[in-house]
Amino acid sequence: MHRLRIAPVHTERSEADVVRIALDAPVGAPPLERFVHAGETVALLVPDKTRLCGVPLFLPLLLERLHAAGLTEEDIAIVFACGTHRGQTEAEKRAIIGEEAYERYRVHEHNARDEGGTVLLGTTRFGTAVRINRLVARADKVISAGTIVHHYFAGYGGGAKMFLPGVAAYTSAVQNHRRTLTAEGRFHPACRDGNIEGNPVAEDLDDAWRFFPPTWAFTALLDAEGRIAHALCGDARETHRLGCATVDGMYRVDVPAPADCTIVSAGGYPKDVNFIQAHKALHRAQAVTVEGGAIICVAECRDGIGNDRFLEWFDYAEGDELRDALAARYSMNAHTAVAQRDKTKRHPVYFVSALPDDAMRRMGMTPCATLQDAVDAVAGLQPGISSVHVIENGSLAVPRVVEG
Repeated sequence: MHRLRIAPVHTERSEADVVRIALDAPVGAPPLERFVHAGETVALLVPDKTRLCGVPLFLPLLLERLHAAGLTEEDIAIVFACGTHRGQTEAEKRAIIGEEAYERYRVHEHNARDEGGTVLLGTTRFGTAVRINRLVARADKVISAGTIVHHYFAGYGGGAKMFLPGVAAYTSAVQNHRRTLTAEGRFHPACRDGNIEGNPVAEDLDDAWRFFPPTWAFTALLDAEGRIAHALCGDARETHRLGCATVDGMYRVDVPAPADCTIVSAGGYPKDVNFIQAHKALHRAQAVTVEGGAIICVAECRDGIGNDRFLEWFDYAEGDELRDALAARYSMNAHTAVAQRDKTKRHPVYFVSALPDDAMRRMGMTPCATLQDAVDAVAGLQPGISSVHVIENGSLAVPRVVEG
């Protein structure tokens, strides 16, 4: 059995010190206190509950510096960059930004389906309408605060994704995300973790930068225990470029060969809050599993699938019927369904979760009540298993086969 763990980060600094040191040395931009000016309005973007990045710790330090620049509480709006995700409860929002910030500042949650609440800023050279939240578009300055992890089709999270789909109209998000698929209705080969070269989604996001408001970014990078191990800030594009290189070193795990079976955990809440999020762990397990080898995934999915229309994509016949439906009726996460269908064609997948059994079967997976049940089922199916990979945190670890 080969356990695939991301390398530990050794530091004697506290998380707060890591944040303060970064804030004192921004990259390619003036310090936050000189980026904003008294009397300006600021939209401060933070991720929703599906992204773990230490907001309660670093947000007060960012706000402290904004006030040092002369901004008042009325000048600052905290905006949840929810993308096309479902809305959050008041308790969830309070937990993310902290009680004090929730009570003191204007707090807004982006609603992608409120087209009237967005403004068209331009169109990328690939045809994506960059329509973003009106409050964000009209702010004098934007502070984008979040994290960077590998992303299974955009290459990396964070960066431009804080705007698109973070605070974009649903229609804009759909235009960008459908670039994940080829004209034949297949998952584009360049859409993969850590790749932006020739990646049609990443290229579209990169072109969208020119339409965004003046933006200063803060990025927290977490270790395996969820602590802030590194932080970067400053120019939004340069910070994202450097952050992507850093997470490559933090989260990639090389293995000499694919295994007969891979067991993967999505990484616990919030990375397994629903199937749409948990699927990323399945995607990574497939990369280091032999063709026909079994995959066992453990993911609670307490909020269900994460998209009300998702299961419809498993009712189309493979081939022309699915391709034509994707071309005519593509909707958010249809590409995830295509990726999932491909996995279950190539691997038997055993899923340990709170999802209804019929939903798991509809997605081509075998439901299992416990991890032991899944292990027993695989042992019965593949009695000759000689190698097993165990990915303990599929939300962060990005395994790849490196021969020799």
